[in-house]
Amino acid sequence: MRRSLVFFALALLAVPLAACSGDDTSASGPGGPGQDAGTDAEPAGAEIRVEPAGATATVDIGGAAAPPVTFRAYYRAEGEEEIDVTDQATWGAQTSTIASVTAGSAQPLGIGGKTQIVASFQGTSGSGNLTVQLTGEVFLGGLGPEISDAFDVAGQDPDAANAPLLEYPQDGVVLPGNLPPIEAQWSQASDSNVYRVHLESPELLDVAFFTTSRELLFPPEAWSVIRQSVPDAPLTLTVEGLGATHLLRSSGPHTLTITADTIDESAIYVWQSSTGTFRVLDVIQGTDIALPSNSPQLGAGQPCSGCHRISRDGKRFAYSYDGANFQIGTLAYDEATQIFAAKIAPTPGVRGTYASFNPLEESTRPAMLLSVPDDVAQNSAGTVRLMMVDPDTNAPIASNIAETTLQIDPAIGHGTLMPDWSPKGDFVVFVAYNSDATYVREVGDDVALGSIVEASVAYNASTDTFQFGAPKVLVAADPAAGADAGHNHFLPTISPDGSAVAFTRSAGYWSLKTQQSLLNLSGQVMVVRRSDGRAFELSGGSSGPGQVWSSTWPQWAPSLGQRYAWLAYASERPYGHRLTPASYENSLCARVQGQQQCKQLWITAIDRDKLATGDIDPSAAPFWIPGQTLSAQYVSPQWTKAVLPAPQ
Repeated sequence: MRRSLVFFALALLAVPLAACSGDDTSASGPGGPGQDAGTDAEPAGAEIRVEPAGATATVDIGGAAAPPVTFRAYYRAEGEEEIDVTDQATWGAQTSTIASVTAGSAQPLGIGGKTQIVASFQGTSGSGNLTVQLTGEVFLGGLGPEISDAFDVAGQDPDAANAPLLEYPQDGVVLPGNLPPIEAQWSQASDSNVYRVHLESPELLDVAFFTTSRELLFPPEAWSVIRQSVPDAPLTLTVEGLGATHLLRSSGPHTLTITADTIDESAIYVWQSSTGTFRVLDVIQGTDIALPSNSPQLGAGQPCSGCHRISRDGKRFAYSYDGANFQIGTLAYDEATQIFAAKIAPTPGVRGTYASFNPLEESTRPAMLLSVPDDVAQNSAGTVRLMMVDPDTNAPIASNIAETTLQIDPAIGHGTLMPDWSPKGDFVVFVAYNSDATYVREVGDDVALGSIVEASVAYNASTDTFQFGAPKVLVAADPAAGADAGHNHFLPTISPDGSAVAFTRSAGYWSLKTQQSLLNLSGQVMVVRRSDGRAFELSGGSSGPGQVWSSTWPQWAPSLGQRYAWLAYASERPYGHRLTPASYENSLCARVQGQQQCKQLWITAIDRDKLATGDIDPSAAPFWIPGQTLSAQYVSPQWTKAVLPAPQ
């Protein structure tokens, strides 16, 4: 590794975020940056040769200017001698953020990557390859370059038990290209008190960070350059420890990938049960703010509100108020005041829980598919049904949803709740269970032996009605397994392209069997492919078999990347050593009925190709959403387009 002296404050050359590896098809040519360097028809038999055919360069993570790399261009017309046209050719880099080129002199621009150096002359083009590696060392917490020498000369500790263990990020994680800096975390063992954190990607990246802490929040400037240097190229992360005995202890490697795909302008609306407030999280900004609303029912100190749902355009909000009384309330975003204004005020006796909004409101009419439960005692006979209502008034809207749900196999059940309306507005999914045979704790909230069902839907403007098609069971429960332990499927959510449905699976009743029961922590995040019904347990991205992290409430990002979709969920998964069942922050969290840890929000990348075909788990190891309060509990994330102005 080539050393650079970079301390806590980094002065880096500003480079655009759009940098990527050599598969970029843009170039700097006669028309300027981003245009093809040679667009004219090539003369028959003419060719350009660029030397060298391949070259390498290094750039310093501290921003020091790198020397240019010299290329030359040689042109040969058919039947003629080859001539040097370096000074006459038009030059450009295929990826113009990696290098600029003038008269064959390629100047690296401060990030790593691979690009072609293109020369064009008289309608003919040729190219050579340039590989730029980002290198250097960053010293934090008062450390200086002498500590690097100490690591380089230290002998290896023969006892593997003394090595640090990487706790975060998870091995195999995939991160969006615009995610803020992550924090690496590791364990402390033996007398290690200073650490070298090494990030490496063959040919592209070789950088190290030195710290005395067990955590490293990558400096923003360094993280920016790193993520631009290695889009979609796997990185290897290792941590080495050193102490008074001058023995080197090395962790095992973790692989992470920073993809070229990004998370767009969006927001996650979540119920923070530990404080009794709705919060709005911006994944990319790393912010967490209170939901702005003029509803008196959502003020501080009011009874529990939950079961909230947000429209796909981010402008409508439904929630249940006053705990198990399930008083339905709705809000609508007011652009003038930049708050969510009350529409349906919660009223005793007017019940409703989970809802979903018509995504085609502008071209059809406002509508909300609402779960309406009977008002019955816990664990007694009663059911819940889907009804179509106006989200501003709660007035019924004509539809055949009741007739549609009656077509479901009685063994599956006619208790229906938890709807989700597809982005294109052409179908809905919901949960069905046999409320005649299984008496859940709270009708309208809890589920046993739930199945995931879909049905088409269309709006008839002439009659102002919604027409639902025949129901189709996507994922069926097995009644023979029994409600106490059988697979239970609930909280379905449709992917942005409508090809898949994510949902939660638990073993037995969810979330509680009775008010005295412990919470069911067996939740796993699943995805079913609609084309063939293939269901995937997201062992990579969720809890995995046998874990009791209560991974629930999956929610898709509102848009797709070229390679990945993003799926958020709530989980008791430990966040390194910052949040574990034994951490101090966890002792401050308002845990309930058997919870082991504060529930927080995570995101897993879903490989779109794997999801589309085959039987391989499409999920990657998840990452923790930045900006959450470690001592708070977050449940029921709802991910949609952002409408609120960014916090200042």
